[in-house]
Amino acid sequence: MSDSVSRRGWIASLKAALAGASAGWAGTAQAQRYVHPRRVFLGENTRKEFREALEQGRIRAAIIPTGSTEQHNEHLALDCDATCATLIAQQAALRLYPAVTVSTACPLGYAPYHMARKGTITLRKETFTAYVYDVIRSLTTHGIRTILVVNGHNGNHAPLLESIPAWRKELGVTLDSETYISAYRDEELAEFLTSYRLLKEGKLDTIARRTAMSHASEVETSILMAAHPERVRPFTMDEYDRAAQNYESGYSPAVARYLEPFTKEGWPKGGNPENARDRARQEQALYATKEKGERLIEIATRFIAGKVDKMIEATAKGAPWPPAA
Repeated sequence: MSDSVSRRGWIASLKAALAGASAGWAGTAQAQRYVHPRRVFLGENTRKEFREALEQGRIRAAIIPTGSTEQHNEHLALDCDATCATLIAQQAALRLYPAVTVSTACPLGYAPYHMARKGTITLRKETFTAYVYDVIRSLTTHGIRTILVVNGHNGNHAPLLESIPAWRKELGVTLDSETYISAYRDEELAEFLTSYRLLKEGKLDTIARRTAMSHASEVETSILMAAHPERVRPFTMDEYDRAAQNYESGYSPAVARYLEPFTKEGWPKGGNPENARDRARQEQALYATKEKGERLIEIATRFIAGKVDKMIEATAKGAPWPPAA
């Protein structure tokens, strides 16, 4: 990859994203329907507005975004995961307006494996799940019977899957969780994402490059360039290399305690491969564009809105959730 060529393309795309952001919602379907895009957020309403929407039966479901405040390489804001989950939740709610409200997001998650990078904040699993449970319980207390947790951080996925069935039974509501990245299929992504096309063609020559796509790479960078370009910083690989960060050794004792479970169980015999994978993520972020982000947002929004719609229908019919296989 030519660093100078990649940097020119990167900066041009980022400038286009920043310019597009200033146009706001003027050309969207939501604007044409005169629905302010923030109207779907619970916290943007007064108690009177929310009460009346419930009493009139306009609100039939809620979405709770969850994410993380953690390192996203040298170029993305630390709140990337919560930002992306909130964005997809908002877009899905706008499609189903006025039936769906979006709760205040959980901005922190379970991310101990990133603690070698400065800026990461991690919760214990039990702290994270207690937070989400309390939000769900509050919403059900107000009469909302259909709730989907939309997650933007992979570390939260397993704790949510483990907890949701018991909460569903206890609270007696239509309840589920979904990581928005579940909307994406490798074959579909290979049609327009460079990293996935190269993977499909067998052109990613190292394990690090083949496993770099899930974090801070082309997907998340493209989404933020499309929707929140102010959370993306220009960079070059020369700058990355000059920073000379080491994520494989030399930890403080406090960081080592966070990483110990993963050192023992999750890393291959050769040790922690994080340096190579971290660099590969930075390389693949250079493929990101605003246009790719818009397509990724559309796919995830359609997926989440479709699931919430089915959940609302199940609640209305008194049908079990999840549906029988």
